[in-house]
Amino acid sequence: MAAASKQALVAAAVLAVAAVLAAAPAAFAADILVGDAQGWRPNFDYDKWVDGNEFVVNDTLVFRYAKGQHSVVQATEGGFAACSQANSLGVWTSGDDRVALSKSGQWWFLSGVNDDCSQGMRFNVTVLPEVKLSSPAPPARAQGGGVAAAVLAAAGAAAALLFC
Repeated sequence: MAAASKQALVAAAVLAVAAVLAAAPAAFAADILVGDAQGWRPNFDYDKWVDGNEFVVNDTLVFRYAKGQHSVVQATEGGFAACSQANSLGVWTSGDDRVALSKSGQWWFLSGVNDDCSQGMRFNVTVLPEVKLSSPAPPARAQGGGVAAAVLAAAGAAAALLFC
């Protein structure tokens, strides 16, 4: 293949990847299962779980538990410290709750049922700002990625062809 033709093909591939990324700004968003496969439950090390994940604007926390046994409370900082639902920002009780992380900053969660909170069913996360296309590529994510990871891999392969 002629060098000019090869460069045109690679340029077209890079433009196609850029168009896909521009059309889907939430492509980097992830659904993050709270408590991993075992779900939202007491006597689990949520601090360690939080440390093993990265939370970005537009990610969604997924809380799975037996309906009626637990709840999800988006607490204030003070409510979190006191294991209290007072002045909560949101409460979910379906057993399959999805909380979209819509803005960056600190978010606090606990279960408001019985003594769940004092048994460790609480955590707080720092939500990072949304990745902008004009920014450098984000670091690899511990969870999620899906289509975005495949598109980035394709872009990398296209760029590699350009320099072959």
